[in-house]
Amino acid sequence: MYTMCAAILVVSKEFLAFLPNIELVSFLLIVYALNFRLEGVISIAVLFSGVQMVLYGVGMWTPMYFIVWSLLGITVYYFRNFLTNENRCAIFSGGFGLVFGFLFSIPYFIVSLRMGWIYFLKGIPFDLIHCIANYIIMLVLFNKVNQLLGDLSKKYNL
Repeated sequence: MYTMCAAILVVSKEFLAFLPNIELVSFLLIVYALNFRLEGVISIAVLFSGVQMVLYGVGMWTPMYFIVWSLLGITVYYFRNFLTNENRCAIFSGGFGLVFGFLFSIPYFIVSLRMGWIYFLKGIPFDLIHCIANYIIMLVLFNKVNQLLGDLSKKYNL
């Protein structure tokens, strides 16, 4: 089941790849983390990140993909008692969209402070798109998808 969830992340990301920073990965990982066991969510994030590495090669972004997507799942998992409705999840998901670019700039800061700032500042317009898209996607899709995954999680003990 977890491999299928990771595959859904890959397919959804590739399907929307023509739109800058509009993706379903954040939304789906959040909903997975609200409904699945922690080891399952981490497995999904790691599998997704590994497939992305195979598709796009290895770069400075590679370790951050494994870290950021796993960290998103872990954070949501431990705050799932707070993230109980679409409004809270939308705010959290939008905030993640803003933080995402900064987290990915960390390796560039390690190489050079100047390079890190340039990478981060250059990405702010995309982070804003990411924030707004994550917020709207969560508001629109959360209730139905969360209910469906909650039912599947109970039925199959995920």
